[in-house]
Amino acid sequence: MEGIRKPAVAGLFYPEDSINLKRMINNFLSNVPPSTLRYFKKNDIDNFFGVISPHAGYIYSGPAAAYAYSLLKQKSYDTIFLIGPSHFANFEGFALPFYESFDMPLGKIDVDQEVQKELVEKSGGFFDFINSAHIREHSLEVQLPFLQVVLDGKFKIVPMLMGEQNYKNVEAGAEILYNFLKHYEKHYLIVISSDLSHYHSGEEAKRMDEELIQIVSKMEAQQLMEEARKGRIEACGAGPISIILKLGNMLNRNHIKPLVYMNSGDTSGDYSQVVGYLSAAIW
Repeated sequence: MEGIRKPAVAGLFYPEDSINLKRMINNFLSNVPPSTLRYFKKNDIDNFFGVISPHAGYIYSGPAAAYAYSLLKQKSYDTIFLIGPSHFANFEGFALPFYESFDMPLGKIDVDQEVQKELVEKSGGFFDFINSAHIREHSLEVQLPFLQVVLDGKFKIVPMLMGEQNYKNVEAGAEILYNFLKHYEKHYLIVISSDLSHYHSGEEAKRMDEELIQIVSKMEAQQLMEEARKGRIEACGAGPISIILKLGNMLNRNHIKPLVYMNSGDTSGDYSQVVGYLSAAIW
């Protein structure tokens, strides 16, 4: 293990001091309408499989992310599996960090090295340790403060970055995770990190993103990747989203609820070029 991973985007995507960071997240959470919870039965809430959350700067995507994280208040998990896209490194398969912990403004979070080693060994290198992919990456980092605020007790993380995004790799990644998770006895949650369409007008973004949300709502992993390949929809984490859709079907966790859709124009007031944000829950 190579020590501690320091924050890459603290002070840029979110406040670097713990007081303002916690205050900001709690403000986002307090603005989520209580009706968000009313959709779910208690048994649903007790059996969440995963959430989809955006990963832009908090002032833009934080209000949307809060919808997913509001469902997790005071819940307790042993392990959080995080899957997001790699923005800075190119590789085939999935990159795991060879770090002992992530040092965040709200405290350190330990990496579950035992789980990571098992994934590397059983995947034949399709899951591998690539620290260089994680050093600058924000897609997983921005999820961690939300998890630290809402979850009760300590948890470990398994941070996974997806390299080449195509349906072949979605199938391979989902199969490896399925074979691991079907025998995994600890209480876990999967967090998928992705923004949606990038830099279209608000009207065009909404059209594209509504099409994506319809596909996601049907749990159609292959269709999502195909439409993304053709450019009809956009999501920087289309592959990670498709993995949880496929995994959910394989593990009989095939209920999904899109919680909210927003875009950056809702914060900036400028709808000429926006980025779309989705928050969703899977159980």
